[in-house]
Amino acid sequence: EEESPIKLAKVDATQEQELAESYKVKGYPTLIFFKKGSPIDYSGGRQADDIVAWLKKKTGPPALEVSSAEQAKELIAANNVIIFGFFPDQDSEKAKVFLNAAGLVDDQVFAIVSDEKLVEELEAQAEDVVLFKNFEDPRNKYEGEEFSEDALKSWVFVQSMPTIVEFSHETASKIFGGQIKYHLLLFLSKKNGDFEKYLDELKPVAQNYRD
Repeated sequence: EEESPIKLAKVDATQEQELAESYKVKGYPTLIFFKKGSPIDYSGGRQADDIVAWLKKKTGPPALEVSSAEQAKELIAANNVIIFGFFPDQDSEKAKVFLNAAGLVDDQVFAIVSDEKLVEELEAQAEDVVLFKNFEDPRNKYEGEEFSEDALKSWVFVQSMPTIVEFSHETASKIFGGQIKYHLLLFLSKKNGDFEKYLDELKPVAQNYRD
């Protein structure tokens, strides 16, 4: 849809066994990204949005430059999750930390706003970092005590997931491969009709122990 120059190719490794072996393919699906002929192991999520975000991160700047309110609104509408940094001075220490964090988080889109008028127009302040998402709380401002790459990475990971994540083949790698090492699993039947009732009671607890 975006007319990207990146090409997608598919290999049936059961037929092309030598090719699969030469790239040490051990399980399916395995995704490998080739940049100027060099293979890079894919480390993102399994859904289309994750793959697109990962590829953009590997081929473009760590954060998109935003120059108008219209562009900002379009980006927020087009992405399930997007993280904005508001930095009139991109050479400041915090701006550098933000851009480094943006380079480390492969599966989310980051944007940076430098125009002071635009910072105001988007109801932010200088050096704010705000995560926008199209579910639950649509606007989350970073308010952590420590402004470091690791702290931002963890915060983005936590805030970009629903408070209660429905376990599936697609979400499993995010749940167990992310920053959070302790998980509470609730086993429920969707057919019983009381699924939402249990979730509503669990949400405040999940919110408290989100980190």
